[in-house]
Amino acid sequence: MQQMFTCKLKESRGGMPRGTIIQVASAFSTPAEYEIADECERRFGKAARDAQHKGYWEIKKN
Repeated sequence: MQQMFTCKLKESRGGMPRGTIIQVASAFSTPAEYEIADECERRFGKAARDAQHKGYWEIKKN
């Protein structure tokens, strides 16, 4: 079952400003880094994949 998570960027990374918010669906208890990277690339372009590390984000389950 997919769960939705709200992820807020702690610092500017991958060409995205601090405070950028993305929504990530995941079957895991927290989004995997590849799921974060996929959503960043989809919304902001390939360079945004550099912000995939979970430590860069405040992650909250919706």
